[in-house]
Amino acid sequence: MKLTNLIWVLALAGAGMGCNSGTATTNVRIPPPGNGGSGGSGGSGGSAGIGGDGNCTNAEDQAVYADLTFINDDGIESSGSAAASAIGSQCIFGSQASVPVVGGCSQEAGDVIRCFASGCPQETINALADCVALCTQDTTAGIAPPGLSSECMACTGATVACGAAFCTNLCVSDTNAPDCIACRCENNCTPDFDTCSGLPSSGDCN
Repeated sequence: MKLTNLIWVLALAGAGMGCNSGTATTNVRIPPPGNGGSGGSGGSGGSAGIGGDGNCTNAEDQAVYADLTFINDDGIESSGSAAASAIGSQCIFGSQASVPVVGGCSQEAGDVIRCFASGCPQETINALADCVALCTQDTTAGIAPPGLSSECMACTGATVACGAAFCTNLCVSDTNAPDCIACRCENNCTPDFDTCSGLPSSGDCN
């Protein structure tokens, strides 16, 4: 499982530009990542996701991936971009059983779950997106300094925001469920993450 599938115990996957097309389940429109931020509220990412920037394929990020290993709370070890994916998943609610331990974003995730049916405010989605991106960046920095770049994490933040807006109800119990994967594809969450990050496609949307 690569970084596109990452963030989904909650279905919080996608990239900001693709989430601006189609019918939103929550009536929340996700803006494209802005200048500076994780992609949720527009911080450090600049124009991540626009035009296939490949924000996770620079030499520095590739060096981090080469040194990145992680054991999730089920005891499954992964490396490289799969490890970043697993870290992002653990960042949703945190884990005391993973190696290393991940603090997580349970408050922000809970807020999205509670408001999804009626339409989450933009700030609530942004808070989760920013938290997961920062958690992922901090965790990767602890394992393989200096960690994944802010530009790469902008793709992660946008992915979380898109999934939170469109797919939370379908992904909350199983991020690998066919309906969850289909929702992320239909709303361009997964394809736009692939474009933004430049990482090899998972093939989920083929």
